[in-house]
Order: sequence, then C-alpha cells, then structure tokens
Amino acid sequence: MVSLEPQVARLVDELAQYHGHRTLWLDRRGYLCHAEPEDDFEDIGYQYVATLLKPTGDELRATITHFTARRAARVGACPVPGAFHMHPVPVLMAI
Repeated sequence: MVSLEPQVARLVDELAQYHGHRTLWLDRRGYLCHAEPEDDFEDIGYQYVATLLKPTGDELRATITHFTARRAARVGACPVPGAFHMHPVPVLMAI
C-alpha cells in the first residue's frame, strides 16, 4: 500500500497558501488536484472529493478516507485509501 503521509503533508502545505476554500478533485488518472470552488470538472471525468478551507493533516486524511469508502461502495471494491495515486498533485489553475 502507498503511504499517504507525504502526499497529505504536501496538500496541507499547498492548501494553506490559499485564503479561501479549495475544492479537491480526483482526476481520471487517479491524481488528487485542487481548484477554485466554482470550477467544475465533472464534465471532463473528474470526481469531486471535497471543498475544504486550510485543512489540517488529520482533516485531510479523514476526508480522503471517507471519499475512498464512498467511492468503493459505489464501485463495489474494498476501500483502500492508498489505492489511487496522489503525487504529484497538479494544480488545475495557473499560478
């Protein structure tokens, strides 16, 4: 299983740089990325994960665990948080 700790730490650092909420998406390749809350990427095959405001590591881990459990229930697989790739974490908007 892939360790989530380095990816969670990187996401916490990245999301802390923003003053407002950020929306997490799982792209078609299995990477987590973040964007402005008003951006919608379902039309291009991304799955909505959550909208967060400067999450802590614990909050982010809980969010990812909850998302993977919901996703596994829909597709009928075992929920394994490390089953999708989480690095690098691309940003969907220009910096």
